[in-house]
Amino acid sequence: MLTDRKHATIDRFLASAELDDQGNVIAVGTPDDGEIAPLFGGVVLLMLARAASVRAPQGTRLHSMHAQFLRPVISGTPLEVETEVLKAGRSFTSHLLTARQSDKPAVAVLCSFTADINDADAYVYDVAGLPDGVGHPDELPDDPPESDEEHPDDWPWETRWLGPTDPLPDGTYESTHRHWFRIPRRLPDDPALHLALLAYATDWTGYGGRPLALDIDDHTGMLSLDHAAWFHRPSRADEWHLVDVQSLVNAGGRGTLRSVIRDLDGRIIASMSQEMLLRPI
Repeated sequence: MLTDRKHATIDRFLASAELDDQGNVIAVGTPDDGEIAPLFGGVVLLMLARAASVRAPQGTRLHSMHAQFLRPVISGTPLEVETEVLKAGRSFTSHLLTARQSDKPAVAVLCSFTADINDADAYVYDVAGLPDGVGHPDELPDDPPESDEEHPDDWPWETRWLGPTDPLPDGTYESTHRHWFRIPRRLPDDPALHLALLAYATDWTGYGGRPLALDIDDHTGMLSLDHAAWFHRPSRADEWHLVDVQSLVNAGGRGTLRSVIRDLDGRIIASMSQEMLLRPI
């Protein structure tokens, strides 16, 4: 059973997706952690995916977003999102969102909307199934991030952290980060809210972009540059999903990784590719 404190934490977290539609500008609620500090990129993606859905054409949903992080989004500072229609097609619509803080662009996002075709009428293929050795979340201990171990009720998610796979003989990894996640209470039947929460999870990579230093719990020198996410199927963020991250290459002071998000049946719900700034610790 959830504690009152846990419910309050989830309420505060969901408030970050509350919107104030002001015409061509959407004001988005910004979490305030009491410090002047950059927000985790997943929180920013949550807010922008929610804002994008406000402008989704009738009968469509957000199926992809491509974001460039231009400046850090600072906690406690108002965030305003300007929207522009780039193309309004019969099947696909493209919007450009520009998130601003203090009159400066912080994030630019190209969003695409379309309607899903019934699988019976579509060409369906899926690299489905859960990876070998991944246990069911109900059989694993609840394991919040180290920063929340002393106060787990201050963490809105329920998680099961699996870590990376064992290194291969050549020193590479099949996966550099894996964990189960869900919001541990029933959420409203709002597809846009669930999609926004899954957008948050696409940026959940742990230390997976730094394979040669996975044992160092320090994000110093790691910063998202751009981020692309695709939402293949609707799903609920209050049900279990697995994040599986693979680091592809670190070169030139940058790293590129990709991940997939699967449901309990192993179906791929969302996927991501990201480039980040990497500097030695």
